[in-house]
Amino acid sequence: MRIKQSASFPHPILAEATGDYGPNKFQLSLEVQEQAAAGDVHLTGKLLLDDGSILKLIEAGQAVSGLMIYCQGTYLDAFENRDLGDIELDLSGGKVRGPVHVRGVVVALQDGLKLDSAAISDEFPDESRFVDAGDLLAMTDELSFEAGLEKLSPMESIFRLKLHEELTEGVFALDLDDEAIGILAAPSLHRFLSLLREQAARDALLSSLYLPVVMSVLDAMHDEPDYVDKRWHSVMSARCNAEGIDLANPDLASAAQRLLDSPLGSLQRVFEKLGGA
Repeated sequence: MRIKQSASFPHPILAEATGDYGPNKFQLSLEVQEQAAAGDVHLTGKLLLDDGSILKLIEAGQAVSGLMIYCQGTYLDAFENRDLGDIELDLSGGKVRGPVHVRGVVVALQDGLKLDSAAISDEFPDESRFVDAGDLLAMTDELSFEAGLEKLSPMESIFRLKLHEELTEGVFALDLDDEAIGILAAPSLHRFLSLLREQAARDALLSSLYLPVVMSVLDAMHDEPDYVDKRWHSVMSARCNAEGIDLANPDLASAAQRLLDSPLGSLQRVFEKLGGA
């Protein structure tokens, strides 16, 4: 199960978002090594906690530290017991695909444990400082990464240029109802774009066509959940996750430029090659 960063609890929680333990910290850092084609994913990192009272509970066997791992793409929802300090985790063998979410946690193993850290905010009365087995004592920020091959798919693989007889010349429209994103163009523009795609100046398409297309697609992904089963949606989502782009609240211009690898720079290089700058 995933824990919302904004979740509230009836007892103090050591977490960056709560501030219940003042300046004390519980932090997770991760590095991801992946061989996407083979389905191999290895995590290494550190799980660090600096509150003495919670450390004593762990050392006494009254609480346990570990990682919560959630991957909707493979229905993985697991807790992996891991000691504090250096950590390793093998998620190979197809255990994860798509967005993967990892959070460090400390969980109570006994009923009636007293939370007696001097760092706990005075706002918590004494009766709120007791926890039972299974209660959460501490949580890190959630870290996420994208597993699998979708994030490696070329952007052009999800676009299809389509002829549309009834469109006004010089403009394009989008069709998002197929597995690929349809870019609809009237006959003259369709011929020109088809020709341009085969020329040295094809990178000009990145800024003149693909940039506004990607901005429109990102906006549609934010507002229209009906497209989630389309292949183009899964590729775009994977690319956004890999780039750290928040689809819930995207900066459309910035996100599109990142996904297309600074397309205006490509346009500038086209003109430099052609002697125009």
